[in-house]
Amino acid sequence: NSPVMIRTLLAVIHSGFWCGAAVVTLIFFPRKTDFVLRNYAQRFWSKPLLKWIVGAKVEVEVSKEVQKLFSKNEGAVLMANHSSFLDINACFATCPTPIVFLAKASLRKVPLLGGANARVGTVFVERGNKESALNSIKTLVSTVQGGRSVVVFPEGTRSVDGKLKAFKKGGFHLSVQAKAPVVPVYIEGTFDRLPPKAFSIRRLSDPIVVKYGDPIYSDNVEELRDLTYNSICELRG
Repeated sequence: NSPVMIRTLLAVIHSGFWCGAAVVTLIFFPRKTDFVLRNYAQRFWSKPLLKWIVGAKVEVEVSKEVQKLFSKNEGAVLMANHSSFLDINACFATCPTPIVFLAKASLRKVPLLGGANARVGTVFVERGNKESALNSIKTLVSTVQGGRSVVVFPEGTRSVDGKLKAFKKGGFHLSVQAKAPVVPVYIEGTFDRLPPKAFSIRRLSDPIVVKYGDPIYSDNVEELRDLTYNSICELRG
C-alpha cells in the first residue's frame, strides 16, 4: 500500500544520503572514522531512521559490566542474532561505543552502503575463501586490540524465520586471537518489520529492543560459542 511504499522509499533515500556523506567525508578526512561512526552512522542515520521513518520506539538494556568495559575504551567482539537489515541500524543506534562490522563480501558491492562500510573499517569476508577469511581475521584482531568493537552475526546470514540458528565458529576464533571478551547482544522487533525476503518496511506498535549481556571470557572457541549462544537465549527470555 501507499504508506508502506513511501516509508520504504524514504528509508532508501535517507540511507543513501548518509552513507554517501560518510564516503565523501572519509575521502577527505580519512582519520575521522570515530566521528563518522558516532555522528553519521548513529546520530544522523540510524536513530532517525528507526524513530521517524520506521516508526519504532527503541529500547536498550546494557549490563553494568559492559558499561564498565566500554568506559575503559577496551575492544570487544559483539555477537548478535540476525534476522533483518534493520539489525545494523539497531546496533549503531544503541551501542555505547563506536562499532564496525564483520560482513559478507556481497555487502561491499551495494552502492554507497558498501563504500561507507569500507571507509569506516568494516572487513568483508568472501565465503569459502580461506585466504580472505585469514586476512580478515588479522585485520579485525588489530581493530579489537586497538580498542574498537566489532559486531559479528555468528549465524552467518539472516534467519529466514526469525528464530536463532546455530552459531558458526569464525567470529569466536577472532575473539580468542584478539584476547577480547565477547558481548552477547539480543535484538528484538526488527524481523517483523523487515524480514529477509521482504522489500517493504512494516510499521508496528511493538518497540525494537536491544539487550547487551555481560562480557564472556574464554580462550576455548567451542566453549565461547556455547556460552554466547546460551547467553543470547537468556537475554531473549
